[in-house]
Amino acid sequence: MRAATFLRPFAILLFIGFSVPALAQRGYVRSKVRSDMEKKYGDSSRKKGKSEIEKITYENDKRYKDPVNRVQATIGFEDKELNKKGEVKKTSVSRIVFGKTGECMVMDEGTKNETWMIFNYADKANYMVNVKDKSAMKMPLINMQKMAENAAKKEAERAGTDSKAGWKATGEKQVINGYNCTKFIYTYDANPHYASMDVWVSTQVKMNLGDNYMFGARLNNYKFPANAGFKDMVNGFMVRSILYNKKGQAVSQRDLLEFKQSADPKYFDLSGFKVNDVLGLL
Repeated sequence: MRAATFLRPFAILLFIGFSVPALAQRGYVRSKVRSDMEKKYGDSSRKKGKSEIEKITYENDKRYKDPVNRVQATIGFEDKELNKKGEVKKTSVSRIVFGKTGECMVMDEGTKNETWMIFNYADKANYMVNVKDKSAMKMPLINMQKMAENAAKKEAERAGTDSKAGWKATGEKQVINGYNCTKFIYTYDANPHYASMDVWVSTQVKMNLGDNYMFGARLNNYKFPANAGFKDMVNGFMVRSILYNKKGQAVSQRDLLEFKQSADPKYFDLSGFKVNDVLGLL
């Protein structure tokens, strides 16, 4: 199996996934919950429909029997949007936080648009949190893992059609955020928007997140596989990636800011927030 098939789903999760606007995610989740329930029950009676929904949500959700994450960790990223001259136009910070009983995506940290998407396995619920407004929307726990797997599968299938796509080892070395890195270049073929991506890989990022339900298991799987042609890539982790458009212009950059084996409990404490339940809107 080519390393590209591992890079693509990894890039979807880490490079693209966090750039989706928070409001779009919130709207998507709400509509997804509603449409799924409407398809499942198709009842014109809202009262009866809500009753049926409650039978499979929250305390009745049996998918996550053990809500405890064996390993707590925080992974931080800095994203830079670049202009035509390669200058930084916009910077944002995002994190994935693995807490004791859940996982959290933090978007636009430190700005007025900071949003958290919490997967709380103890509550069997998702929370879309608006930090500035101190408000949160509670909803039935969606299976983000299946969504990520389906996206990865589609990308892997498309990668098979990229006859000219492939890797190039440059031999360049650089220390980035304290990690010794080696530079590789991935060239796209069929991608309509992007020509290539510089990938700085380090084997010093020792990431073992156990079997966390959502992102932990995925991150463990998305390390680069053994490849005799690229020994510096084996078990490597992307510390920096720079994406280029068809004109050869750098359009975005993502850096790994931190990886630590601890998690701030504040991302899972909603005691100071006004929490609304999406089921109340059905």
